[in-house]
Amino acid sequence: MRLKTTRISKPQPRRPYDRLSFVLVVDDDDSLLKFFKIHLNKFFSRVIVVDSAKDAIAQLKTKDIDLVMTDVRMPKVDGLELMAKIRRLNPTIPVLLVSGAMLDEEQTKACMEEADGFLRKPFAFDDLQDFLDRGMKLREAFKEMAGIMRDRKNFRALLGGKISPRRAAKTSMGKDLEDKLNQHLAMRVG
Repeated sequence: MRLKTTRISKPQPRRPYDRLSFVLVVDDDDSLLKFFKIHLNKFFSRVIVVDSAKDAIAQLKTKDIDLVMTDVRMPKVDGLELMAKIRRLNPTIPVLLVSGAMLDEEQTKACMEEADGFLRKPFAFDDLQDFLDRGMKLREAFKEMAGIMRDRKNFRALLGGKISPRRAAKTSMGKDLEDKLNQHLAMRVG
């Protein structure tokens, strides 16, 4: 009698995004771009890699990008300048900065305070995945916030205390945001 063996794999945690999310990686190092393309395709089906800020802006204008990860030090336009341009184009896209170079005090401060995340090279693959998870959670939060802010009347009423957060969510974003708000309120009470 022959026994059948099965391989037990470690369960993967649920990611805060779907495989259809667009991730844009900007780096002037071709070997790193290949690394990101290979490894990020395990989690995202849409990974775009470009080697300049100019190409990144072109991609942002034609595709619905969910997350940008960029090197800080690049020729012509660096990652900090690119981050400012992205924020002008679409402030709901999180920008994660990566650097292996020695940064001056001003650059380090900008990376830590202005970027949505900062990761130093070299890094472990798990650190990269956690970094991306946080970025995608930010993307969802930014999109929800933008939806509420689009409805200025309700947003102003919410800030002025004239309507409840529950009512603002219900009228601005519909049932999905109301459910999330109710879950959040239940966790705080319970």
